Amino acid sequence: MSTKKHSALEQLNSTYNLLRAWKAISKRNERSHGLDKVSIEEFRENLHSHLSWIKEQLKDRSYKFTPARGWLAPKPGSPGRPIKIPAVRDRVVLKAIAQLIEHRFDDFNLPCSFGYVKQGGVKRAVAKVQALAKDGNGVVLEADIHKFFDEVNTALLFPRFLRRVGLPSLNALIQDALRVEVGNLDAFSDEERQLFPAADSGIPQGGVLSPMLANFYLYPFDKAMTDSGFNLVRYADDFVVMCKTEEEALAAYNLAKKVLEARLKLRIHTLGEKDSKTRIVEFSRGLKFLGVMFKGGTIAPAESVVNKFKQKIHDRLNPVHAMSLLETLVGLRNTINGWGQCYREFDVRQLYLDLDGYIRKEVSEYMHSNEFLLHRSTASRKQMRLLGIPELSSQL
Repeated sequence: MSTKKHSALEQLNSTYNLLRAWKAISKRNERSHGLDKVSIEEFRENLHSHLSWIKEQLKDRSYKFTPARGWLAPKPGSPGRPIKIPAVRDRVVLKAIAQLIEHRFDDFNLPCSFGYVKQGGVKRAVAKVQALAKDGNGVVLEADIHKFFDEVNTALLFPRFLRRVGLPSLNALIQDALRVEVGNLDAFSDEERQLFPAADSGIPQGGVLSPMLANFYLYPFDKAMTDSGFNLVRYADDFVVMCKTEEEALAAYNLAKKVLEARLKLRIHTLGEKDSKTRIVEFSRGLKFLGVMFKGGTIAPAESVVNKFKQKIHDRLNPVHAMSLLETLVGLRNTINGWGQCYREFDVRQLYLDLDGYIRKEVSEYMHSNEFLLHRSTASRKQMRLLGIPELSSQL
């Protein structure tokens, strides 16, 4: 029996690791693509040749990450949220790297952190807030970190990160991955270009390695807050501290500001400033956190989240998108199922019934506009089932 120990690069480049990475990233939008315009769907059609090329490039250490495709995700009140979208092949390699090294960062995921961790998620974060409130923590420090992903100090982060990875044979590859530029900046206005951080600053929102990088970078903050006895609940760059008194909440704010600014070179919105996102509030008067509204003993999606969902339904059914009926219905079904699964454990029975009615009206208008229906009457529940469109209320 062979006892040969494979190098980190050989482990990364194994067929098993690459296929596992492909399966993980291929569950996303089939039409998603990077600057090379190769979509997930197209990559799948030539999977063997794509993976063979990746393996060859990794083996001789010539693999280079291509510039990312910049995209401004819609964000109310701003030109958009800057997203760097890597090529599909780069996503496979990034995910393969993440799979190989993620266990080395488990110790940095403290119980107060719920974003991007196996035992986390919005539902668990919400449940933690609710439990702490029931335990008498009725005063809340509510805050987020100003432009966190853009302003992460890479001079602090990257050396620490590479030391923790502890795999020198992967250093060049990882550093190349962490410094990818946006390759289509010319497609944006001067104002929009300013939204994208330079390649040597920040970490990309939506990046495959970004969740790991974000939690690792914020570990000193998590530890300082919890070691001082504060009930921190953090999800990425959003956090609340559940306190028993206003004095405790103010002390939590002062420590959070000190650690984030002095140690991590980040900014927190100043408490007391006009329109500041940092506030001290009474839980009983209502708290919005992670898109969920806690109020009057109930927990439900915030109004802004509901409106965003309705807009997404409307956009899915916009005839100008020129998608086929099948593509439109599949996309609509996935949107409804995904949103419904996310919030179904909260107080949403009446909300789901109301949204079902809204969806039926939107579908009817779409069908009429495309001459699938000759009248404008609202589609019945039976017609919706025939079209394969699920009801939110059926998920309860």
